[in-house]
Amino acid sequence: MNRQITLWYTRRHGGTILGPFSESVITNHFLLGRLNADDEVSTDQVNWQLIYSQSQLKSNHRFLTDKQAQKYLNERDGFDRRYPLDMMEDDPLLQRRYNTRRAEENEDDIQSRQLRSLIMQKFRQQKQAIFWPLVIIFSILTLIFILTIIYAKPFPSPLGSCDTPATSNVNWTNCLKPQLNLQNKILNNAQLRNSQLVGSNMMNVTLTNADLAYADLRFTNLSYSHLQDGQLLGANLKNADLSYADLTNANLSYTDLTGANLGGSKLDNARFDNAIWVDGLICAPQSIGQCIRTVHPKP
Repeated sequence: MNRQITLWYTRRHGGTILGPFSESVITNHFLLGRLNADDEVSTDQVNWQLIYSQSQLKSNHRFLTDKQAQKYLNERDGFDRRYPLDMMEDDPLLQRRYNTRRAEENEDDIQSRQLRSLIMQKFRQQKQAIFWPLVIIFSILTLIFILTIIYAKPFPSPLGSCDTPATSNVNWTNCLKPQLNLQNKILNNAQLRNSQLVGSNMMNVTLTNADLAYADLRFTNLSYSHLQDGQLLGANLKNADLSYADLTNANLSYTDLTGANLGGSKLDNARFDNAIWVDGLICAPQSIGQCIRTVHPKP
């Protein structure tokens, strides 16, 4: 059960009444010499008795010397006793350190400081407001960059110059050159993608590593031609003459070879995936070096 706290009023020599105070407060007043043993106390401001006659108060206090009281007061007030007062009076640095009062500021300085505080506060709010939008934008840009790398497509072939002479690395992409005479020409690495070469004479032409994808080569004479590592994906070779042609490692997937002449041609490791064979049958996927015919003729 909690002990009931008794509060006391104090009166010095029949003068001013102060309080109420707890027993510990009265004890502190004794320690500091603010109360004497002949001062009076009361719990109801009616019946007054000498402090010294109250056993519960008398047992809680002891008298201090003036020096002890000053030391106790200094500790309560946070006074730093490392530097005596006479030393502080002679040392300007210590005087500035312990001078707790700030010099009065003029109105302009106060307004300037308040303005800086307001600007900094608005800046912090604005900084917080734009942080998350910037994070979202950065995340979107990062995602776009990653997707661009993952799903990047090769750059399209540059536009060809159809008037360029027939030489190695020539670029005739999308050019119309029917019935062209290229017999015995050397066109290594030539770019002939989607070109129109119907009825041309390309006998004994060298087209190593050339790009002939989707080219129209109907009725073209490619006998004895060199097409090693050539790209003929989706090319139209209807009725073309490929006799004794070297098609080693060439890609003829999805080509149309209906009626073409492949007699004596070299087909080592050539791909005919989904190509239309000379008899109109469609080659099966993974047809390498030959046409694996598993599908009925194309109507």
